[in-house]
Amino acid sequence: MYFNNHQIKKFSRQLILKDFGEKKQNLILKSHITFVGMGGINIPALLYLLAIGINKITIVDYDKVQLSNLNRQIIYSFKDIGKYKVKCISNYLKNNYPDVNFLSLNKKINKKNCSKILNKTDIVIDGTDNWDSMLAINEKCVQKNIPLLSASVLGYDGNLTLFENNKNKHICLECVFPNPKKIELPRCETVGILGTTSGIIGTLAAVKVIEYLTNKKNVSNKTKMIFFDGKKIELKSIKIVNNPKCRLKK
Repeated sequence: MYFNNHQIKKFSRQLILKDFGEKKQNLILKSHITFVGMGGINIPALLYLLAIGINKITIVDYDKVQLSNLNRQIIYSFKDIGKYKVKCISNYLKNNYPDVNFLSLNKKINKKNCSKILNKTDIVIDGTDNWDSMLAINEKCVQKNIPLLSASVLGYDGNLTLFENNKNKHICLECVFPNPKKIELPRCETVGILGTTSGIIGTLAAVKVIEYLTNKKNVSNKTKMIFFDGKKIELKSIKIVNNPKCRLKK
């Protein structure tokens, strides 16, 4: 792919990085990322991935901006309160990234519409806090062999995992949390959330996505869940293994 002068200047600091260069930049420019849930995790992930060069995205959300969102959802401002999140982000993209191809969907993802929404994407970042939505996204990504980055935050802590959904090696969200029944997850409005925690997890999600998109052949064959402890400022990880009783195992 040919780089114009604008792109060379814009991406110059990453193009000169050892083991990055034009080849990996091309992979980023060609990739399609779907962001589900435009909250505290996916907003920083989106902003960094846009800055690094993602050129094709789908954003999915059905909520409106609330005042309580502003401590962590840094793309929105006071003037956006009461407006649909996807509309605000669409305007941001038009004003700041006019060359980016994007599709904005003002809807809640579920089993019925999941297949159509996730069609022809290279990777999905799930930043939702609804168990039914998380299960629907996970199931469809497993069925279609779509890589899924699942992330969550609460209080001072957060975690994220990249499930490659390789058809020859099954490890998915339900291998870790084998509960297909509807459950009520702890939520920010009841437990609380430090804004910087979601920023860190969102940024780590962007790093993990870049690593996968630019280095698929050499990505470690170990699936790990990464934990961030916001009080101790520590990162830890544990290896996740296949659950032979997982209902989604092919």
